[in-house]
Amino acid sequence: MADHKEDFGQTLWVVNTIFIVLATFAVLGRFAARRLRKLPLGVDDWIICVALFWDWLLYGISYADTNTYLLPGRINGLCKHRAKLPPQEVVVFEQLLYFFNIFYVLGPPSVKLSLLFLYQRIFKRPYFLRMVYGMIALISTWAIIMLFLAIFNCKPISAFWTHEGTCLNFKQFAIGYAIVNIITDFTIWLMPIPCVWQLQLPKLQKVAVSLIFALGLFDCAVAMARLLISMLVLGKYDSTWLYAKGYMWSIIEVSTGIICTCLPTMWVLLKATFGGKFARIFGMSSEKTGRQRPSNTPWSKAKEGNETGAVIGVKASSSRHCADMFSDLRDPEWDASSRRILVIEEVSVELQPVKQTLSVNAI
Repeated sequence: MADHKEDFGQTLWVVNTIFIVLATFAVLGRFAARRLRKLPLGVDDWIICVALFWDWLLYGISYADTNTYLLPGRINGLCKHRAKLPPQEVVVFEQLLYFFNIFYVLGPPSVKLSLLFLYQRIFKRPYFLRMVYGMIALISTWAIIMLFLAIFNCKPISAFWTHEGTCLNFKQFAIGYAIVNIITDFTIWLMPIPCVWQLQLPKLQKVAVSLIFALGLFDCAVAMARLLISMLVLGKYDSTWLYAKGYMWSIIEVSTGIICTCLPTMWVLLKATFGGKFARIFGMSSEKTGRQRPSNTPWSKAKEGNETGAVIGVKASSSRHCADMFSDLRDPEWDASSRRILVIEEVSVELQPVKQTLSVNAI
């Protein structure tokens, strides 16, 4: 039998505060990296700010919806057992749940769109860009439809908390949204990785570059945890108690999505903090390049860089269709902090024959 004196409020507040603060610092770090590299802000940067705005709204609702020692006056009954609450507090809880659901519906799509617009800036291969634009259209359409369903879930809208009217099945709506959310998460985060593994690079470098784009798998895991909780608790009577973990995992999901989306653009901060040691740990920097045996192999031209600050030097080969996608990545400070050769013109370099070289300083 449930202990009606249980209160999950303090745990909810502490966990949500940790993740919202981390997400905020991640966005600030993203903008700091832009400033250090003297790069203009792009669409992806502004969209991630919108995602952070939704995240803070979710945090504010969960804070207002919780009775903790930080809130001396009871507002409503989230994190308390429903049997202990008067009906008016349950009504306030359901009103806030209605708005929480709307803002949550907007959170994950904003994170995905920010990542897709980042891909659009750094990848130039036409077939890959077609995939990116297709996903942007898909995510935008999905978000609009889900927002419409979240707002007009009931007829009239007030039936969501008064139960005087007709409503869509809330459990089916939430689980359906979560399933599409997880599938698109996996698709978007893993999109660049097959191309990386087609490059003829040392395995350690392939792993390092792949991990940069696979950071979002942690966000996918959080979304799956939230889906599991939703399947177990939605539709149950003790909603004020059971939905508390759903509130918590919703904010964790949006926050981790923001963090994972910002990390690839913050490589320059890691470089400034750890210098060349950080790059050498992941096989992205080496002093052996200058000691290779001579060769008459020409190297191709390296193009101007962008916000990720990666450096590419690729010979013509059967894998060029993938290498071209990374040709836009270069760190202008790369050659000043490491003792390697940066090719900025069409020249002939005396080095041991190497099929491809990929170095990433500040993704």
